[in-house]
Amino acid sequence: MSNRLDFFFRQKVTEAELDLAFAQLEQADRNLASDLGVHGVISGAVPAPHSPVSNLSVDLTAPGRAYDNLGQRIFFGTGQTVDCAVDVSGIPTDVSTSGSERWVGIFLRFTRLLSEPRTDGNSQQVYFRRDESFELVVRQAPEGPVGLAPKPALQPDELLLCDVRRRPGQTQILAADLDTSRRQAFIFARGTSVAVESGTWDVLSPSAQTVQATLDEVDGEFAGHFSGDTRRHEASDVDYAPHGFITSTTVQEAVDEVVDKLSSATTGTPGASRVGADAVPGTPNLLPAGTVDAQLSSLLGFVNAHQGAATGAHHASAIGASPHGYVSSTSVQAQLQEVVTRLGETTAGSPGASRVGGDALAGTPHSLAAGNLRQQVTALLGFLNGHVTQGAGAHAASAVSVADTGDLLTAGTVEAALNEVLGAFSGGHFRGNEAAAGQHKAIVQPVLGAGRVLLFDSRGAGSSACRLRLFADNASVWFTLNANWNGSAWARDDTALSAGGFRLSRNEAEFLHDNSMAATFTAWTRTWRLSMGTASNNSAFELTGSGLREEGRFGLEYCNSDTAAHDLLAGGGSVTFRSRFPTAPSSITFTPFATSGGFAGNPTIMVPDRDGFAFYSHQTIPALGATYWFGAYIAIA
Repeated sequence: MSNRLDFFFRQKVTEAELDLAFAQLEQADRNLASDLGVHGVISGAVPAPHSPVSNLSVDLTAPGRAYDNLGQRIFFGTGQTVDCAVDVSGIPTDVSTSGSERWVGIFLRFTRLLSEPRTDGNSQQVYFRRDESFELVVRQAPEGPVGLAPKPALQPDELLLCDVRRRPGQTQILAADLDTSRRQAFIFARGTSVAVESGTWDVLSPSAQTVQATLDEVDGEFAGHFSGDTRRHEASDVDYAPHGFITSTTVQEAVDEVVDKLSSATTGTPGASRVGADAVPGTPNLLPAGTVDAQLSSLLGFVNAHQGAATGAHHASAIGASPHGYVSSTSVQAQLQEVVTRLGETTAGSPGASRVGGDALAGTPHSLAAGNLRQQVTALLGFLNGHVTQGAGAHAASAVSVADTGDLLTAGTVEAALNEVLGAFSGGHFRGNEAAAGQHKAIVQPVLGAGRVLLFDSRGAGSSACRLRLFADNASVWFTLNANWNGSAWARDDTALSAGGFRLSRNEAEFLHDNSMAATFTAWTRTWRLSMGTASNNSAFELTGSGLREEGRFGLEYCNSDTAAHDLLAGGGSVTFRSRFPTAPSSITFTPFATSGGFAGNPTIMVPDRDGFAFYSHQTIPALGATYWFGAYIAIA
């Protein structure tokens, strides 16, 4: 109920008294909601990224219904869009520090919508209707490190709908940036304000006779039961459905039965017969899937057969052996490995050859006595050295034959082959008795292949950027720096630097340059071609490529020899480019260096093409006067 006013007979009711009556009635409704603790968002106002294209706004679903902490009802019937780029004060919410973030909160606030303006008896304008309405407020908190930034404080007369995270350089608010963990959802009544009667309960003993205390007690009982700390079930009170070899009907009886049957040693029904086992592969024996009892029986059979019939030999590493001679290992595997290692040794004084025996070998004029292999090889080396150093039995070079190599040498003896080598060497080199001994006279190459082949490759001082190569094909010879022909394209040695080159053919010469910085390229960025085999303009370089530019100078001067001034007196000339552009320049700009005081403007361009352009100008010149213009041009293709 509300406070009341008692209007009386013939009372002149004032505006304030009528307003007070309605205000008290309205306040009664709000007091009821406030006293019961009814507040929060009932439905709607659910945040989502702006649709169809996300930006720095958030969409709220409708209809939205809520009660604030003062019991005031808030409602909106259509969807709302909230701009989170600025807060309620118009201050931007951007995050300026890398590695930081900022939280902004979207709040819902009660307000009134004023309408129907009228004029009262004092000629003042008043609004007759004051409908319930709402406001959406954006509040921001200070920015801070990621994960540690604070969130905006809750407001006593506003309801928080969601928190929104702002990041450096952010242009879109996504679903991951929306946090509704602090959303002030609707509360009808607090559990601490609703009473219960626990007089007839057997298990629950809440600390207070309220719903909240009772639910806390229920949660405690469940927590103890689920964790096993309290209120545990007896195993004999838990039903169990018989399964497999278990016939019991309670958990306690089933566990006892499992223990008894697994520990059984009764012939025919041992515990091992109730434990399954999967198949175990192996060579030469394997175990099929079955029970532990069946697999143990199979294993016993394998062991008995191995020991009784000598099948399934052991690994050599599992067979012991006594050390003997130079072998010190204690297993067959290790001794075999040691023998192989010792026989392969090349250590001075104890090589493997010293451990291999050899019998006596008869011969003339030399023979070998019995001993080890090293001793016999040493004796053979002595025989050979004596033969070579003392000249004993040495062969004449003309008496030693040489097999035909099939490539360069065709001689049949060592002497003839040496003469053939010296003759071939002296053809392209200076001989040892000449001033430039060993140096090349000329480099003569055969056909090296088809297409574009490499003739010369030099790194000079070691820089890959100035690696010089010489290539040749059927039409041209190519000199390149920092560029290698890989068969289909030019490959740059140093990808951080430009490439250059020169091409010479029978009818033209061409300078090459590439600054694309690509690892490979097929066309040079710029070329300067000089035509030598054509009759037309073979004194100028023809340019190709992009970013081509030429700068030059030109001028014009003319005078009025008449005693009367003349208007629009014409003068002009032409400019020929030093090189031929691929097409007419895309732009030609003039810059004056020196002009007479009366010269107006710059000359006008006429008929530009790839070889040059013409220019003219009309000037007003006084009687017996002169004028001139001297400057520069810049032409860009």
